[in-house]
Amino acid sequence: MGKNKEYLAIGLMSGTSVDGVDAAIIKTDGYSVKRYGKCHHLAYSKEQQKIILEAIDQARDAGNPDIRSNSISMAEGFINEIHTKAVQEIIKINDLNRDDIDVVGFHGQTLLHNPDKGWSWQIGDGREIASELGITVINDFRRDDVENGGQGAPLVPIFHRALLPEKNDYPIALLNIGGVANITWIGGDDPSDMLGFDTGPGNALLDDWVREHSDLPYDKDGELSASGSVQEIFVNDLMNHEYFTEKPPKSLDRNEFGIGQVSMLSPADGAATLIAFTVAAVKMAEVMCPDYVKKWYVCGGGAHNPTMMKMLSDTLYGDVEDISALGFDGDYVEAEAFAYFAVRKLLNLPITFPGTTGVSEPSTGGKINKP
Repeated sequence: MGKNKEYLAIGLMSGTSVDGVDAAIIKTDGYSVKRYGKCHHLAYSKEQQKIILEAIDQARDAGNPDIRSNSISMAEGFINEIHTKAVQEIIKINDLNRDDIDVVGFHGQTLLHNPDKGWSWQIGDGREIASELGITVINDFRRDDVENGGQGAPLVPIFHRALLPEKNDYPIALLNIGGVANITWIGGDDPSDMLGFDTGPGNALLDDWVREHSDLPYDKDGELSASGSVQEIFVNDLMNHEYFTEKPPKSLDRNEFGIGQVSMLSPADGAATLIAFTVAAVKMAEVMCPDYVKKWYVCGGGAHNPTMMKMLSDTLYGDVEDISALGFDGDYVEAEAFAYFAVRKLLNLPITFPGTTGVSEPSTGGKINKP
C-alpha cells in the first residue's frame, strides 16, 4: 500500500447529539482528501433516541464497559442494523457497488468517555457489520490512544489539517460543535504545530433543554434561543467548573454537565443561556491556545444555529465562518474523518498526537474487521 494509491472509503458517525447516522464517502491516499459523491443521513426515531439515551444513563450508572444492561444490548443491536443500512444506502445513491469500497470507518455510539480510568466506551460490533456488508470495517478508534496515555479525544485534528488549502494565514482554528464541542488549533505548516481538545458542551445541553420544553429535537434555526435573554449569572456559575481551568490536551464526557442548573429559567432564556455557556467555553479555549486565532471555521450542528454563530462572531477574536467556505459540508466532516482514519489504519499512519490528545507518541488507531 503506497502513498500514491487512492482508496475509496465510507465513514460513519453517530454523535453525542443522538440524532442519527451520518455517512460520507471520500477518496484519500491517507494524506490528502477529496470529497466523493453524495452524503447520506439516517435519522433515529424518537423511540430509538430514547433507547440510546437510556443506554447512556445506564452506562453512567454502571461506570464499567463490561456491564451490559438490556437497554445497552438493545441499543447496540439497532446501532449495528442502522449503520449497515446507511452503508448500503450510500453505496446505492452514489451508483456504486460493494466491491468499489475499500474500507468502512465505523465509530459506533459513545455511551461513556472516561480516559482517566483508561477507557472510552462505544457500542457497535464492527465484525458483525463487516460480515453483513462483505466489506472491511475498522472500528474502536480510541482504544490505542487511551491505552498509551491519551485522552482518546478529539480525534479529528489530523483530518481538519488535511482539509486546509496549501496556503493559509495562520493561526487557524476548526471548531466542531456537535454534542460536545472541540477545537483544532493549527499554528503553521509543520504537522507538529497543532493543538486539539474539547472546549466544553456543544449542542448536547441545548438539545436536551429543547426536547424537555417542546416537541422539537433541537433549537431549529436558533429561534428559541434568539427569543430569550442570556442570564449571565448562570453562565458564570457553569463556567466555574474545574474543567475550564485544566490545561489541554483534555477531553470531556457528554454527561459531565446537565441542564439542572438552569431549570428555573424560561424555555427561551434557558436556551439563550446554554448557547452563551457553549460560547463562553470556546472563548476560554481561545485563551488557552498558543496564539490568537485569525480565522475560525465552524462545523457540526452548531453551525446551523444563527444565534450560536452570531454569539461566536461577537465574542471571538478572529473572523468566524462556516466550514463550507473550504468546500466541505460541515454536517458530514466527522463521518468523513472516520473514513480518513480507516485508510490511515490500513497504511499504519497515526491519527492522534501528543498535542491533540496527550498521547505519549503519535498513535494509529482502530481494529480491522475483515468480512
